Amino acid sequence: MKIDIEEVSKTRRTFKIEVPSDIVSKEYSEAYDNLRKKVRMPGFRQGKIPINVIEQRFKKDVEADVIKKLVPDYYLKAVQESGVTPVEMPKIDNIDISKGSPLKFTATVEIRPKIERVLYEGIELKKEEVTVTEEEITAGIEELREQSAQIEVCDEGHAIAKGDYVQVNYEGFVAGKQVKELRKEGVEFQTGAEMVAPEIDNGLLGALKGEVRDIRASEGDVVFRVKITEVKKKILPEINDDLAKDTGEGETLAELKEKVKARVKDRKEEDLRANQKITIIKKLIELNPVESPASLIEKEMRNFMARTKKFMGKKDDFDPEEEKALREKYMSHAEEQVKSDLLLTAIADIDGINATDDDVEKEIERMANKSQQDVALIRRYIASVEGGIDNLRDKIREDKVIALILENIKWV
Repeated sequence: MKIDIEEVSKTRRTFKIEVPSDIVSKEYSEAYDNLRKKVRMPGFRQGKIPINVIEQRFKKDVEADVIKKLVPDYYLKAVQESGVTPVEMPKIDNIDISKGSPLKFTATVEIRPKIERVLYEGIELKKEEVTVTEEEITAGIEELREQSAQIEVCDEGHAIAKGDYVQVNYEGFVAGKQVKELRKEGVEFQTGAEMVAPEIDNGLLGALKGEVRDIRASEGDVVFRVKITEVKKKILPEINDDLAKDTGEGETLAELKEKVKARVKDRKEEDLRANQKITIIKKLIELNPVESPASLIEKEMRNFMARTKKFMGKKDDFDPEEEKALREKYMSHAEEQVKSDLLLTAIADIDGINATDDDVEKEIERMANKSQQDVALIRRYIASVEGGIDNLRDKIREDKVIALILENIKWV
């Protein structure tokens, strides 16, 4: 096999491949022999048809079969010999084939750029200490109180206040005439939570159970007659040792505060690490210019579009204008993500960083502890997702690379 590789760009190669004539002839002969054994033709016994007759009748079919077998095989051999890493299927052109002659063809493909060294020593980061304020602890305790709150029916004489839960029946009138479509019963909402129109929300404040109020809509000649059928209020637990016990956060209020403080600190440290990673990646890209394969950028963009579609709960595809706007806004982010992946992968390869089975198991245990789920359940879930374990390995490997860079950070 002869191979000539043309460097079209840092991320694109064109392989000019020539398969030896003896290999080509052998494939032709085997193909014709197989046909000769199977084909039935009038005037000839099966298996006794002259080769020249077979060739005349099935030349194009045999030629296609030989190409189908030899081109993929020898393209893969050429790639393996070259040491490059394709990131897409090749574009095959200029196929020249005939029995008794070499098979010639070209294969153009995008490749992962070869990165022999990545500069990361001496990247500067601002040294930040994570602290937890009393206000943050208080806010954390308030969250627990909200989660432990009880909803109770109010006494008959209770006047509706902001935050109360009400149940109402209402009917709408336009120019004094009742509108059937504007009649509803058993509607429930929390006042002040922007669940209904502001004029209705505010118009019920101070009202009592059983009271009927006429409330004019802000737009149109519409009046709603609202009857309050039930009023409930939220009862928050007191901040004491019982709150700690009821929430499972300890036996005393002091223990509860320590748990909340630790949780807030963990969250802030996680946010800090995430921000540090963003800064590190931006610095890496600045220090190490790298050309990103267009196919990888497009793949990342398609993945982003799919995630966005899922997040929006959108079943249909984006219309052309929506997709164009999203691409214009986020294409640079897709390119940055590809460059990040290329550089972090290169560091891992150069420094021999890998994710072991033990690393994977520890990460699954960490995820289970954080989500307070059974380890086996988390393991089964990850295994059930397509590429789940491989994606987890990639994440662990990336985290190790970031940890290595942090060891060489210049703190300022």
